[in-house]
Amino acid sequence: MLGRMFAVAAALVGCAAGAGTVGVVSAGEPRSYKLVAAPGSDSAPRPLVIALHGWLGTPEQMARMSGLSSAADRLGFAVVYPQGDWRSWGIDQSSRRGAADAVFLADVVADVSARTPVDPARIYAVGFSNSGFMAQALACAGRLRLAGVAVVASGLAASAAAGCKPGITVPFLLIAGTDDPVVPVNGTGTGEDRILPANETLAFWATGNRCRGFDFAGAESREPGVTILRTVGRQCRGGDTEGWFIQGGGHGWPGSDIGYPEFLVGRRTSAIDTTFVVLEFLLRQAAGPLPRIGGR
Repeated sequence: MLGRMFAVAAALVGCAAGAGTVGVVSAGEPRSYKLVAAPGSDSAPRPLVIALHGWLGTPEQMARMSGLSSAADRLGFAVVYPQGDWRSWGIDQSSRRGAADAVFLADVVADVSARTPVDPARIYAVGFSNSGFMAQALACAGRLRLAGVAVVASGLAASAAAGCKPGITVPFLLIAGTDDPVVPVNGTGTGEDRILPANETLAFWATGNRCRGFDFAGAESREPGVTILRTVGRQCRGGDTEGWFIQGGGHGWPGSDIGYPEFLVGRRTSAIDTTFVVLEFLLRQAAGPLPRIGGR
């Protein structure tokens, strides 16, 4: 199974338009990332989205699957795609590798900020699968001030929950398929950690964001016969907290044609445009004028 998934991951690699590979030394080790920064009309700081690839993925694959590069060009934000060692991320921040990855991502943001104007109050993290674990661990580590975190087909690692710095609040969005066999909504385990169920993941961030429970909200499905359950944190004082659950959906980026074969990861769905939902959520989590997002 792992060999087949690695072969598929390699086949999905392509080039992200406008992306340039940048080398950076972090903790004495050479690392790299790809940066897409839409040309600006002035030197005004822009939002930055840190887009983390999934297990066995690459920056190119994440760019193709998510469509964030074209959205960055259209909406005027910058997006950076860091490369994980061995095409994965160390999610346990108490481990040497996990701590090194958190330092690397902070170094990436510093390096990007030296190359293009970045608004430090509008830095966001997006993760898919394994990198969703990393995005949440990064928020908990407190090395970066994140204005929002959005994860797809993912959950919260138990080590991140246990080691989360007191007082951490961050707007949080989870998008998941209810029939995901890779990161099930009922939780799972990895060789490195235990991944909490989706309801516990949402409850963790809702507690940190001081929400008073959850309400159910409507969400229109773009795919006939597919139901979406959307839960929204009630009166959250620390940051918006939302969960979008696509009934029958598998392990993928809903709305994207790029992904693993269904026989490996479950049903692909177009019920929502995940990129639109993620950006609509994240880019409203900041003060001041925001880019205008048009619906599709």
